[in-house]
Amino acid sequence: MPRSTPARLVMLTLPMLLAACTATSSGPATLDTGAITPASSTPASSTPGSSTVATEPATTGPATSQPASTEPVTTQPAGDSAALLACVTQWPLRDRIALLVWPSVYSDQWSLAESIVREQRVGGVVLMTPSDAFAEQLGDRLTELTALGAHGLAVATDEEGGAVQRLRALEEIPSQQDMSARAAAEVTSVIERHAPLIADAGIDVVLGPVVDVRPTEGDDPLGQGRLFAGDPQQVADLGALYVRAWQSAGLVPILKHFPGHGSASADTHQSLAVTPPLAALLERDLVPYRQLAGSGAGVMVGHLDVPGLTDGQPAGFSAAAVSLLRNELGWGDALVMTDALGMGAVDISVPAAAVRSLQAGVDVVIFTSTADTADVIAAIEQAVADGALTEADIDDSAVRVARLLAARGTPCVP
Repeated sequence: MPRSTPARLVMLTLPMLLAACTATSSGPATLDTGAITPASSTPASSTPGSSTVATEPATTGPATSQPASTEPVTTQPAGDSAALLACVTQWPLRDRIALLVWPSVYSDQWSLAESIVREQRVGGVVLMTPSDAFAEQLGDRLTELTALGAHGLAVATDEEGGAVQRLRALEEIPSQQDMSARAAAEVTSVIERHAPLIADAGIDVVLGPVVDVRPTEGDDPLGQGRLFAGDPQQVADLGALYVRAWQSAGLVPILKHFPGHGSASADTHQSLAVTPPLAALLERDLVPYRQLAGSGAGVMVGHLDVPGLTDGQPAGFSAAAVSLLRNELGWGDALVMTDALGMGAVDISVPAAAVRSLQAGVDVVIFTSTADTADVIAAIEQAVADGALTEADIDDSAVRVARLLAARGTPCVP
């Protein structure tokens, strides 16, 4: 069904649960791959409310911390949605669709990357780890690639630190787990030093930080030190530091993996993972998302099944999950994207999964199989022709991507 007709509403108990969680959230509660902050804006202060974010991993007992701030990290810029809508609706429908389709690109298949950007007119790409030789000329190569974009091009990459860092050739940064034991000022310093290197290389969007909350017992399914150590409040505090630090260089951070991968039953690279029920997520896993709403970040939706919310399907296919994020947790007009659609948790083709995601209200679909790009765009275009999606659905998301591109220096041109 068109996403303008809700597939399912969040049930009666949700407002009460949210209210209860909000009342107690001021203290500790226990690959992937908003508003967009313009590159020219003055970054929010990176001075946190406490000098140390976490003093020890959660496995030895969570350390107590005060929230970094009770206010949003930054606020959404004054609305330009009407002007952007008037602009993008003058483009052909296929161009508006292509704006929402972000394939991965690889340095050893760069001619394919160039042809995809030039011929398919996509709105963004996800840069995978380049070879060392390619990394030495990365800025020039990404400048050339961006120039091929029909309406601009956003370049995103995973830059969590530790095991998941695409641009370690520019500078290695510690994993989020390792950063958790450092003082807040040092965390800020590390990311603020690294952010300009990434921005100067041509990156616009950082797929991170990971704000999944570690489980109270056992190991998290992602491993590799990808999660911050600490309770939900400490994760929110650390996430806020990362968001501010990336924004200091004009980058757009993307929080992941909504609605929370920390206590899920499996790694979604391999299979669909089931989380604790919604009531439990509201008490723990969703605390960072509630506190970072209005921060200027975007959100990546994981391939996670939430009992009581998603009806056995990945959250990215669930209108109820996206509604929870936008309407209940405060992410309203934020840029929302999928996790990679070719992962083991997705048991349908990438083009079909892209359609399902847009129906649910996600803005951007990402995938690692570059050669699928034309088929993904064609499937979405056919879904509009069949009435499974409306042009209004496409336009809402196209405006959010166009806003990002305008903030990064490519204004919309009719």
